[in-house]
Amino acid sequence: MMKRILCLLFCLALLAPQALAEDTSGIDIAALMARQVSGNSAFRTQWTAELSENAPYFMDAALWKTLSALAPDTSFETTYVFSRAGETLGNSQAALYARRGEDTLASLYLNGRGEKWQLWGDAAEGQTLILPRDTSLLLRDRYLTLAGWGGVLLRGLGFMQSQVEGQQEGAWPAPFRFLTRVFTETENWKGITGGLLDRYTEQISAWMQAHTAITLQRSAGGALTTASELRADGAELAAEALELLRMFYSDGTLRNVLRNQMTGIEANNYLEPGMLTLFETMLNTMELPEELVLSRVFDTEGQQTHMSLRMPLADGAVLIWEQAGETNTYGLEKGDRSLRLGVRGDRDTGWQGDFSLKRGEAAYSGSYQLYVSMQPTYEDETEKGSQRRQSGDITLLITPAAGESFPAQTITAAITAWAGLENDRPAHWNADIEWSEPDSGAYLLLHIKTRTGAALQQTEAVGEPVELAVLDQAQREAKIKQFLMNFINILQPVTIDR
Repeated sequence: MMKRILCLLFCLALLAPQALAEDTSGIDIAALMARQVSGNSAFRTQWTAELSENAPYFMDAALWKTLSALAPDTSFETTYVFSRAGETLGNSQAALYARRGEDTLASLYLNGRGEKWQLWGDAAEGQTLILPRDTSLLLRDRYLTLAGWGGVLLRGLGFMQSQVEGQQEGAWPAPFRFLTRVFTETENWKGITGGLLDRYTEQISAWMQAHTAITLQRSAGGALTTASELRADGAELAAEALELLRMFYSDGTLRNVLRNQMTGIEANNYLEPGMLTLFETMLNTMELPEELVLSRVFDTEGQQTHMSLRMPLADGAVLIWEQAGETNTYGLEKGDRSLRLGVRGDRDTGWQGDFSLKRGEAAYSGSYQLYVSMQPTYEDETEKGSQRRQSGDITLLITPAAGESFPAQTITAAITAWAGLENDRPAHWNADIEWSEPDSGAYLLLHIKTRTGAALQQTEAVGEPVELAVLDQAQREAKIKQFLMNFINILQPVTIDR
């Protein structure tokens, strides 16, 4: 199992994705809402907040006071609808409204029409910003699960990034679009691709064995243990990578399967055997910050008691993975920056561990505890008749290490959800999320209300179309920055009035 996990890390760009979450739409109300929204129901949300008088340690007191006074009258509301009807099949509209009391301060709309996103509203200055759109996952299945909506977002972002950045001949295409596509492919495609990757896994496994030294050691208690260490420098890693590339470029079946998921420019840069020479040059000139080291220790029963992996990357970063008993520690180091997070526990007992973050002279460390409890859906009788209900709680406790400058933090979320017994009845999912500093008394309480309902009438965009994909990077950034500033300025009078 360990070898397979390591092989997945070494061959990330070629791997078939893991299966998406199981469809729980029949019992989970959040998943039921996802199913309803994919079938033409409207999805509405409302966000409101309450703030303490005391400011938290990380924010200016004057700014916090302004926000605290503003919050009681301010709300943000959203609506979303995706059409399953005839001529409008595939059309969607998301709207954001900033309100103060009964007054609407600003509106923002995102329309999905065919292969285009249309962004318009009060902040657009009479323009409609146009972005490329991918509807393949929206229209592939009749209903979407929560994981399905996540896939739609992931795949859409990959598609949009590749179109806006504009893949050009002579420029190396980023793999993000391709990876987001294969991560959201069908289970059948993943199964086919996973089988084709078995020979690469076997190759890496054999290479690891050849580079691993095994020794016998005695622990502090005198028990005999077995230790293994895999160590490889940049040249050895480059040689193995080239061997895998030679296998890949002689593997017409795998390349044909991947070609169907790539654009022409991506295929020309990644799949053509003539690219092997370029990869060889790049690998031979690659500089790594240190060696790859994988160390493992086993007890007399052959059970692993400790594992440590340090995987260097060409950009100067080092990925870290350690296992000791029931604790996994994940980390990243690059220059004067580092991050480490320890994880132990499970859903039944909660998760806990230590963390540390360092960036230059600034350093933070402490421990955390995370508890999640989501009850199953059950039926009950109310004054409105029979319905199903669900509730849950999430608690995150952050404790600073001795001598740290930041205070303890607590985050809690209380979740309540309900729906009718029939799957086509409106469903509700609410959460009250509270962040607090116990020492100072500072807190932020966020109320989130969501519900599904009858489909809404979609409105058409107004304004002069501006295609962001045809603008250069500086022009795009200027357009987006101005759009955001306009939206903030629309809300600014609220602050001034206060």
